[in-house]
Amino acid sequence: LLASRVRKHLGITLAVQTKWPSTEEAFKNWRNVVERSGVFVFKRAFKQQAISAFSLLDSEFPVIYINNKTAFSRQVFSLFHELAHILFQTSGITKTDISYIDSLTGRDRSIEIACNKFAAELLVPWADFCRQASRYFGDDQDIEILAERYKVSREVIFRRLRDAALVDEAEYDAKAAEWNAEYYARAGKGPGGNYYATSAAYLGENYLTLAFSRYDAGRCSVQQLADFLNMKARNVAKFESHLYGRV
Repeated sequence: LLASRVRKHLGITLAVQTKWPSTEEAFKNWRNVVERSGVFVFKRAFKQQAISAFSLLDSEFPVIYINNKTAFSRQVFSLFHELAHILFQTSGITKTDISYIDSLTGRDRSIEIACNKFAAELLVPWADFCRQASRYFGDDQDIEILAERYKVSREVIFRRLRDAALVDEAEYDAKAAEWNAEYYARAGKGPGGNYYATSAAYLGENYLTLAFSRYDAGRCSVQQLADFLNMKARNVAKFESHLYGRV
């Protein structure tokens, strides 16, 4: 299977994945290994709430953009849905509500279904999931336990349960709608973030290391570095200090 081959290439075993302490840490680790494989992953707070991520295919520099307004568990799934698009040699978009796939036809529909299957299999391998789901008794606590094991959303787990015929389509649709409504009801109610911390999260550790290494080597000016970082030149020194503690 493609998913198992990609997991092996990324070097993350299921044993390692299940020991990560949180979905935030899971996204950070998955992002890191994907970027080391040649696909840069950036984040932004999308104005289009319905879009979780998109990818831009390029033979040399393929890029994935993740909506930072979505939960880390959704960001993890979106990352691998979009990675599948790149592996299938096509740009793509991940939407919050996957019912849009029902309106697609032909190759577009086939690719979206394949991308979802790839992400689900890589993150929640079927053989292991079947062993774990044998103890599923149909309550929300079971969903939470399984989601915690794989560091994915409850919706991904419920989708796998649907695939295993342990829940039906109507149950899945109802739960997915309920959980999405819960998340968006909570979203945006926290305190505002730190500008430099947010910029660092959006650009990612690997990109920042590359950008600053070019500057430190004298291969770009401070203005060019600022352009790479999408900020004003006067903010670069403070940003560098935030990242590396340099004065």
